Amino acid sequence: MAVSMRRCGPRGETTGAGRNSLTAMTASGPTLDPGAAGRCAYRTVLEHDPLAEPHARAPLDDAVVRRVEAADDHRSAVQALLLDLHADRAVDATFDLEVTVAALQDPAVSLVVKPRLPLDLPGRRRGAPSLLVRDATSGGWRPVAIHNHFVTNEGSGTQRTASLAAPFPEDAQPREGVRLRKGGAWRRDLLRLAHHHRMLESLGHAADGQPIAGIIDRSSVVFWMPLDVQLDARGSALAQYDARFAERVALLEATIGRAHDPAQPLPGAPWWHKECEECPFEATCRATLEITDDVSLVRFTDATEQEILRDHGVMTRRQLASLDLELVAMGVATSDEPSDRSTPAATALGRRIRELGRLVRRARVEVAGTMLRLVDADALDGFRADVEIDIDMESYGHATYLWGALVTSRVATPGVEEGYRAFVEWGPLTGEAEGAIFASFFDWLTTTARLARDAGRTVRVYCFWAHAERGQMRRALASGVAGLPSRAEVDALLGESAGTLSDLHRVVSTQIQTAGPAGLKVLATAAGFSWRDDAPSGEASMGWYEEAVGGDSALETAARHRLLEYNEDDCRATRALRDWLEGPARDLPDVERARPSPT
Repeated sequence: MAVSMRRCGPRGETTGAGRNSLTAMTASGPTLDPGAAGRCAYRTVLEHDPLAEPHARAPLDDAVVRRVEAADDHRSAVQALLLDLHADRAVDATFDLEVTVAALQDPAVSLVVKPRLPLDLPGRRRGAPSLLVRDATSGGWRPVAIHNHFVTNEGSGTQRTASLAAPFPEDAQPREGVRLRKGGAWRRDLLRLAHHHRMLESLGHAADGQPIAGIIDRSSVVFWMPLDVQLDARGSALAQYDARFAERVALLEATIGRAHDPAQPLPGAPWWHKECEECPFEATCRATLEITDDVSLVRFTDATEQEILRDHGVMTRRQLASLDLELVAMGVATSDEPSDRSTPAATALGRRIRELGRLVRRARVEVAGTMLRLVDADALDGFRADVEIDIDMESYGHATYLWGALVTSRVATPGVEEGYRAFVEWGPLTGEAEGAIFASFFDWLTTTARLARDAGRTVRVYCFWAHAERGQMRRALASGVAGLPSRAEVDALLGESAGTLSDLHRVVSTQIQTAGPAGLKVLATAAGFSWRDDAPSGEASMGWYEEAVGGDSALETAARHRLLEYNEDDCRATRALRDWLEGPARDLPDVERARPSPT
């Protein structure tokens, strides 16, 4: 049942009319796409306010482009495989409305790939799920999303899963030993699926019984998940979708009404959250919030936390920064106790917002306009040694192809060679290759540390975010390659109790307060370090690696050089952090003394 391909919007969504592609204009007014309930409510207003123009944004960097392309490639690959596996009962609708409607009504069809659902005008909905699957019990349809992220981790729990060979709800079996991943990716998926479920209901094509929907994740497993089961205190995915979508429809209609009567105020109000960083209206909202020093500008809070802060009279960054940290800590320590009118606001807030102390400190950074010290100046400690070895690894997917190390002898040490050294594999990235380069790297590291200690020198190894390095070491050890050290040997040098490996992320973040996440690029740049690459990032390095092993000799040479420079600079950046901690960082203001007055 093949259908010819035709152009469509990104990720299968029809491009909208006018200046944005997130809504579709019809004779009955605009409709909202499946992502609307998961996005900022105020964005719905700005998208439909004729006076609010999105600002030009910088071109997407290589890392973001790569992420989008990888997601599109995964979705297309899964859709193509499903069409191949179920050729006798699958339709490729290619986002054609007429083909989709005909397929939904054909009893011989069980899968509709790339469907386009008719507009739900009364509900103001439009949508094109990745896939529709027929429920054999009722004959109705269930929506499925295909995404390039993982739904679960190992853990204590059970999820109902199915294979692509038998992706139907009735074929799902319980999979034990998995838990839903932390974060919001699969939650956003469920909101979008709830949108498509409501559209199928409006068409009369939704399956009877419990509302369930599927997510096909990066592992190409189908996770069948209920939409009506309690997710958290806010209710089920379906209940949360209904409430959020109704709010956005109300804002949409108020904005449309204001277009006919400009004297009406613009509905809703902005607040700053992580989504703003990638929003086309970011500059508009930030300018508005800066005028009032809005408390949401402190990174990052959710809507519930914002409501709690404002209910307690904390409206601005300065007011948040002025809270007494001791009273906040008292509230966190007594979170199971009730608050009343006599309870200090800082204590009452501490009982309700778990990370309030960190928010207060970040607010003080915002108000002071500089990073702050969490400890006395003379207590700043880079944990120095006579011989310092900064290490960093580079991975592609889950496999490590490069271990780099920078040796600095702060005291001359016989036999120890200073400078950068790389242990790298540019050939096929097999488990054996991964294990072999780690074996070489660890043998060199052990030898260097022994030479230093034999000379009576102290030795430390440094990295940024030791959890990642240790995880890749464990992966390499599992390869079973000849010459690998034992787990006990690795732990003796680099384990938690050995005291040789220093995690610079932990070292700095316990001594310095930043306005946001304490990443290496943020911290090292503040320390005066600069990378040789214009756009250094771990995600961008994935693309460089593909060029480095792609078979084009000119591209390979340039990409390999770029990767080695990037890895060396990461090593030099952690060394720069230690120099900064024991030097310029001591001039930073103290976080306690940076407490401002509330007005």
